[in-house]
Amino acid sequence: MATYLENLTTRRDAVAAELAALDSTKPGGKPDQTGEGVNPGHMGYKKSLLDELDRYDKLIEKAASQEAADGGSVGFFETFEIL
Repeated sequence: MATYLENLTTRRDAVAAELAALDSTKPGGKPDQTGEGVNPGHMGYKKSLLDELDRYDKLIEKAASQEAADGGSVGFFETFEIL
């Protein structure tokens, strides 16, 4: 079973891959557009991914330091699993 830290890293990597895959054919890869019946927030989506990536980086840093302090375990988070 994956540890809390491994699960955070896996999710962070997935968000980073989503950011890397953005291009002009995908949401987040285009400039925002407005007009009659059109209002996609492409830059908002990209910003939310960047914010999520930043949050995961902070959680990973905290979990890694906690794991080091606990001698390789993060307590009850050890059984946490992302499905």
